[in-house]
Amino acid sequence: MDSYPFVFTILFMLLGPLKTIGPFAKVTAQRDDAYVRKVAILATLASAAIVAFIAFAAGGLLGKYQISLPALKIAGGLVLLIAALRTMFGESTVPDPGKADRPALSFAVSPVTVPIIVPPAGVAAILILSAFAGELPGIVKVITVSLAIIIALNFIVMFFNRAIVKLGAVMLVLTLIGAVLVFIQAALAIDTILMGFKDLGLFKANVAL
Repeated sequence: MDSYPFVFTILFMLLGPLKTIGPFAKVTAQRDDAYVRKVAILATLASAAIVAFIAFAAGGLLGKYQISLPALKIAGGLVLLIAALRTMFGESTVPDPGKADRPALSFAVSPVTVPIIVPPAGVAAILILSAFAGELPGIVKVITVSLAIIIALNFIVMFFNRAIVKLGAVMLVLTLIGAVLVFIQAALAIDTILMGFKDLGLFKANVAL
């Protein structure tokens, strides 16, 4: 498995625009267009700051606890699998948008930035992938570029959210792509767990990151 497309795929599935479109449309349904566009800008800035901080702090945080790479692979696989299963069986819920007169900044931070754009599973993915910096040269750059692309895409689907939602054919295609990606996410999760067990020497498997 090529590690770098793997990294982008994982981050795209957990932090990307396909999972943002629907929830963002629902929580902003009672807001006017100007408010929604302002929230999109503020949420983009907030999410960029949060993921940058998580990626920057990841190495020190995980190093402090001396967590082994096999343990990270198993933990990461479990996080991915649980997130995929929740999506498959419709257990994900749209956050409460709160009062209609909330300031745009407050609304952009919660519920839009957290948990819609940056869910707990996305935080875990950044932490875990960043831990492979010593094993995979260049992965920090890949994570940085991937996150920048994903944040830009999230901004686009939020800023033009109402126009996108009105395009039935586009939404149908995006829904189908999302369903395929969720299945891939579940498969990658199982593969990652197997890699962790293989690294521990518990069994031999033909998987490699």
